[in-house]
Amino acid sequence: RERTEALGEATAAVTPWPHQARAFDRLWGRWPPRLLIADEVGLGKTIQAGMLLRQAWLGGRAKRILILAPKAVLGQWRVELREKFNLNWPVYDGKYLVREASPALPDEDERREVGAEGWVDEPAVIASSQLFWREERAAVLRAAPRYDLVVLDEAHHARRRSAGSKKARNPNRLLGLMDDLRDRADGLLLLTATPMQVDAVELWDLLSLLGLPGEWSEDAFVRFFEDAAHSNPDRETLARMARLFRSAEGEWGETDREEVQRRTGLSVMRATKVLNRLRDAEASGRLGDLSLDERRAAVLTMVAGSPARRLISRNTRELLRRYAKAGADIRIARRRVDDRFVTLPPEQDEVYRAVEHYISETYSGAKKADRAAVGFVMTIYRRRLASSFRALRATLERRAAAIRGEAAPGEESWIEEDLPDDDLDPEAADADEAARLAKRALDREEVTAIEGLLARVRSLPRDAKFAELVSALDGLRSDGYGQVMVFTQFTDTMDFLREELAGEGGGLRLMCFSGRGGEVPEAGGRWRSVSRNEVKERFRKGQAEVLLCTDAAAEGLNFQFCGAVVNYDLPWNPMRVEQRIGRLDRVGQEKEVIRIENLHYEDTVETVVYRVLRQRIGLFEQFVGSLQPILARLPGQIRDAAFAPGGGASSARAAQVAAELERVADESKGAPGAGAASAGGRPDLDAAGEDELRLPERPPSPVTLDDLDRILRWPELLPSGWGVRRLGEREYALLRPGREGEVRVTTDPAYYDEHPGSVELWSPGGLLFPTGPDA
Repeated sequence: RERTEALGEATAAVTPWPHQARAFDRLWGRWPPRLLIADEVGLGKTIQAGMLLRQAWLGGRAKRILILAPKAVLGQWRVELREKFNLNWPVYDGKYLVREASPALPDEDERREVGAEGWVDEPAVIASSQLFWREERAAVLRAAPRYDLVVLDEAHHARRRSAGSKKARNPNRLLGLMDDLRDRADGLLLLTATPMQVDAVELWDLLSLLGLPGEWSEDAFVRFFEDAAHSNPDRETLARMARLFRSAEGEWGETDREEVQRRTGLSVMRATKVLNRLRDAEASGRLGDLSLDERRAAVLTMVAGSPARRLISRNTRELLRRYAKAGADIRIARRRVDDRFVTLPPEQDEVYRAVEHYISETYSGAKKADRAAVGFVMTIYRRRLASSFRALRATLERRAAAIRGEAAPGEESWIEEDLPDDDLDPEAADADEAARLAKRALDREEVTAIEGLLARVRSLPRDAKFAELVSALDGLRSDGYGQVMVFTQFTDTMDFLREELAGEGGGLRLMCFSGRGGEVPEAGGRWRSVSRNEVKERFRKGQAEVLLCTDAAAEGLNFQFCGAVVNYDLPWNPMRVEQRIGRLDRVGQEKEVIRIENLHYEDTVETVVYRVLRQRIGLFEQFVGSLQPILARLPGQIRDAAFAPGGGASSARAAQVAAELERVADESKGAPGAGAASAGGRPDLDAAGEDELRLPERPPSPVTLDDLDRILRWPELLPSGWGVRRLGEREYALLRPGREGEVRVTTDPAYYDEHPGSVELWSPGGLLFPTGPDA
């Protein structure tokens, strides 16, 4: 094997965990890679992708690379590629190529304008997947030169418009784009922490992008997992599944007998018997002679050999915990979830009910043609009401001003926080569409009604939920959790919290991170803007006890050193909450137990729903990816209940939603005997996922960061014209031909991780590393 395959990892600023190294080996060892990485949140999918990208780039296997990701995480990709993998690749935002600011990058290269078609000439680029919903932009991408590797993050957004229906396949815009791109790229890597367990057909859509044997048609794939759900399949069912199993083995190689034993518990003889029966097309009739436990073992074996295993890399916290107990160097925390239910005092409860009544009455009174616009605005009111009275007040003030025609220019910038809270609807309104809907609804609202509600909200005393936040923070501090992240959906709520917490007099040190960026307090009650890196560094050094965050800005802030999170409000989509928890619940978390405190207003639709989910499925006590059938529908169900006549927790619609959730939650607990598919024939990715952490033998790298440090200590080893001056331990001032001034560099990844804004990592792929014939 080529020794250079370890070069990328050995000269990067990240040390992979065993499961990440194994995923890289799987990708690198079968080039070009075609794989879906479906690890749980916090297990490092981006690290696995970054390892592949770096080695493919340095090794010359990939000279044209495209990374597609939702707009909200583009910055995270750009930052992580530079800070962990020393790859300063640009984000294309529709007009500019924007690179991460760094000491070695000239100012004019940080933001460079390109034409509508010129961006495709960039060798490696990150772009928003939403950008290509517009046909003219998608056409440019379809006509672009072939890519060596395409990465699609949040791949579950690529789906058909009516999942699970028997109608002809009707892909949404992202899935349609990927249908076109799959034959225009050699390698394709799909990433998701939201496994498609809503319906088998959704998983087929993704795996078909990676390439399936012809026998695995959509109908055959769906029926395979329906068959796998049977606890005692008959001979005909086993024979039908075995035909597909044989085609998968023909494509990807034979299933290992030892793996069959490990998964099924069968003896060597019986495992061999099961495999022989499955592989012998002439003996399909003898499948009926298998005993009950052999039949179930046969189903498990076929699922493990199906495309759901061959094309998916799946790691879970539970799997990693097992290997930590076996001695692997992996730290996975446990979760403790506490819910705090706040009973509103009478005056606040009366206003809450008045706003609920206004929402349901306004929506039900809207004409059919106006329902989309009015429903969008009423959803904003409802979600902000559930967050804080301050957030609601700010929204009502903006709406009243807009109705009167007094809105200031740029006043619609808040709309980004109010986009639909549904991860599974990639065609939901974007910011432009949302602003249009909000404007259209202005004519359907009465300013007098808005101002009446506004006057009542303004007269309220301090939000009762805030006192519960103070109690939660005090309790966490007394239990040894000195640093806490407090999350909210809205900047208005965050501003309210920082004002109130700063005025508590308890001396809490605060920082903020929102769509405005990082903010730290100054004398006189002012707040100063700081960079994302400064927020990260200050919090890591303990310069704040509380970091107030909004959802929009929290992506990419990974704090394994912080062990507690308070959810001041809870989004309708629990996956959003899971993403918050994922900032802390990551491999390497320093605390044995992560504390999660959720604050709720009592007697609301949202609380009715969450109480059912907490009681029935232990929501947030474990990762919720496998519960997608229940959770995917929540935003729409909560919205429908809030808009129904009565509009409150006691409404008939709220009771109906709660009953439906209880029924589905109870069904989800009844796993079939084979353990291969969930109820209804949905693929169980955990059953088909990784079952051990066997690490392949990995060759040493021909070059390490220690080797590079020795070069800098002997400047004569550098190409002519280069200058180097030692500043400290593994820190240098480097002067490169053709550049003005020295740049600080280091060969110490830990030091670089602490100072990414002021120092460069000196390793292959970096802007200051010698390349070309003179290197």
